[in-house]
Formats: sequence, C-alpha cells, structure tokens
Amino acid sequence: MTLVLGWVGRYTWQELRYLHRGFAIVQANGFHLSEHVEASVLNLNETVLRFDLRRDSADRSAFQKESQELQQWIRTHQATVTTLEERELMSQIEAAFEVFLSRTTQLMKEREQAGETPSPQPVLERVGKKAAPVLALCEKLKAAERLEQTQFMKDSHRALGWIQQLLIGLLALVVVLLGTAAVALYRGVIGPLRVELGESRARAARHEKLAALGTLAAGVAHEIRNPLTAINVRLHSLKRNLIANSSEQEDALVIGHEIQRLERIVQEFLQFARPGEPKLHTVSADSLLAKVQSLFSPQLEEKSIRLNLESMPDVWVRVDPHQIQQVLINLIQNAAESMERDGTITLRVRNRTTRLTGRTGPVVILEVSDTGKGIPPEVQKRMFDPFFTTKEEGTGLGLAIAARIVETHGGTLTCRSEVNRGTTFTIQIPQTKPEDSHEPAT
Repeated sequence: MTLVLGWVGRYTWQELRYLHRGFAIVQANGFHLSEHVEASVLNLNETVLRFDLRRDSADRSAFQKESQELQQWIRTHQATVTTLEERELMSQIEAAFEVFLSRTTQLMKEREQAGETPSPQPVLERVGKKAAPVLALCEKLKAAERLEQTQFMKDSHRALGWIQQLLIGLLALVVVLLGTAAVALYRGVIGPLRVELGESRARAARHEKLAALGTLAAGVAHEIRNPLTAINVRLHSLKRNLIANSSEQEDALVIGHEIQRLERIVQEFLQFARPGEPKLHTVSADSLLAKVQSLFSPQLEEKSIRLNLESMPDVWVRVDPHQIQQVLINLIQNAAESMERDGTITLRVRNRTTRLTGRTGPVVILEVSDTGKGIPPEVQKRMFDPFFTTKEEGTGLGLAIAARIVETHGGTLTCRSEVNRGTTFTIQIPQTKPEDSHEPAT
C-alpha cells in the first residue's frame, strides 16, 4: 500500500508540474500575438499622421525604430505558436507587414516632398488602406487563437478532472493507510502519551492563532498610535483655551481619559504582538515570589486580603525576572479582583519531575491560588484566547500575554478552578542548577 501510495503521489506530482509549465507558457506567450501586432500597427499609423502634420524627423525615426522592433518581434514569436494555421497566419502577417512598411515609407517620402500640409483625413484614409491587409490577418489570427485557447482550456479541464480523480484515490489510500497506522499506534500508546499528544495539538493550534492575531494586532496598533498622538496634542492645545469648570472642559477631560485608555490598549497590543526577548538570569524561585509579595501585601491588606507565601529554598530557574514578575502580578491582580474583600491569596513554590514541552525532567512549579468565586467552565475554555474578556474595561490580552511570556521561557501556564471555591494558576518552568547564579537588582 505504501508503494502504491508513493507511485500515485509521484505520478500526480509530475502531471501537476507539467500542467503548471503549460499554464506558465500560455500566460507568458499565448493567445495575445494578434493583439500585439494590431496595437503596434495602429500605433505606427498614428506616428505617420503625426509626421504628416508636423514634418518632424523625430516622428520618422520613431516610425522606423518601432517598425523594425515589430518586424523582429514577429519573427521571434513565430516559433511560439502551436498550430499550423497560426504559423501560416504569422508568416502572412510578416509578409503583409513588409508590404505595409514599404508603402507607408514611400507615402511619407511623398508627403515630405509635397511641402503643403493637407487635411489629415485623406492621409488617414490612405494609411488605413495600407494597414488593412495586416489588420485583416490579425483578425484571422485572433479567431485562430480563440479556437486554440478554447481547445487548450478543454484539455486542461480534462487533465484536471483526471488529476482530481487520481487525488481522490490517493486520498482514499492515505485514509486507509492512516487508519491502519492509527490502529497500530493506538494499541501501543499509553495514557500519558495520548494526553501529551492532545496538549501538543492544542499548543500548535494556539501558536498559529497567536501568530495570526499577533500580526494583526501589531499592524492595528501601529496604525492607531500616530493619529492618537496627534489627537492628544490638539486636545492639550484646546484645554488651554477652555473655561475652568465648564462643560467643554469636562468633555475634554472625558476625551483625555479615553485617549489614555486607547493608548493603554495599543501598548498591550504591541506587547502581545511583539513581546520582548527575555534577558535570562539564574535566580531562586523563592526570590521571584518574595519580591511580588512585598510589593502587593500592603495594598491587599487594605482590602482584608492576605497574601501568603509557601516557599521552598534552593529551587532555581533561568528566567527573565521582570517578565515572570509581570506574569505573577497579573495573576495576583486577577485573584484580588475575584475576591474584592476578605480572602486569601497563596503564592507557592514546588518542584517535581514531569514531562514539559516534550521533555521529561525537573520542573519548578509556581502557583497563585485564591479563595475567590472561581471561574465558570465556559470561561475557562477561552480565558487564554486573545481579546476574550469578561471585564468591561479589559482588553482580553492580560492572560494571553502572560501565557506567551511563560511559553518563551519554555514553560506552560495552566488553570484549574471550581466555582465558589477558588482558582489556582500554575506556571511550570524547567528547573536549573544554582551554579553561576545571579539575581539582578530590581
């Protein structure tokens, strides 16, 4: 079956290449020879009329140059025609054009010697009569080209239909072969490997979505930023001329607030589209959580929210401390918003050996757990999707940016939550050794 599949695929590929070459040849040379000759002859007629009206030697030189180029073009393209009829017509056109060229050159000499400049109508009629045989042959060549084009398209459709049937058979063979392989693999695959395969597919699909949306976000952000700056500058100029405590000033304040909000959205777009390259340092996992705890504890105590730390010493990771702290800050802020008041947020460090991004090894786990109201299942399915949010003022990029930062460190960001019982976000990052460690100052 594999041999048949290979033969069919190779034969189909050869046919497609042959058909592609045929279309390339047609696109480059076919079915437009008569139009080119006709347009060139009409252009030469116009040159003769200009010469007769102005008696400019430049017009005569242009006529001679263009006519020589057309003669050479006709001789060159006689070899490109595919049928005997077209070849014969091209030969007749070449002969008729030589007659036209000779007679028209003689006419130009006669008009130059005549001296007076008559009405252009008689000259136009004489030039048209001399070009008529060439144009008539061009019409015949057009008809032959249309006939050849119709036949070519019929042959192409027939060949494409045959290739389509061949591809259907090829697809059937692929399905059978894949089915056989799937059955064989299914019998030899264990549970954890199946789970990993599903996760890999999900990551691949998400990466594609992030790449597409990232490109879109970058383009939109750059296009919006410039007019926003201009609007902001003009707004500051208008504020100086507004009366204090007037309705116009209140409107200006609202506009300024909305401009700042748009600028924040644009900045998040850019951060999502093009996250900065991580500046890696080997640091202890405890230090990352301890710095975030010291930063947020005073703020959360005002809302009666406790921020606890369950540390584990001598656990090291190689990360960009500022980027990982940005992720932790985002998760803590989300946790605090889910509780509003009176709750507990726990920062936790653990380590274990597990499989991460296709490799099995020691992994450091950073957790942010809260006792909030939890996340509904339908929201959990989309919470890491860019631009998905349940907040009125949110852009839906916070968790998407956080997940992308963790992924750039070779890790994963996951969530498990129960409604009315709390939520836990888990960051998994490869563990490293403490040798040559350096913790940058923040």
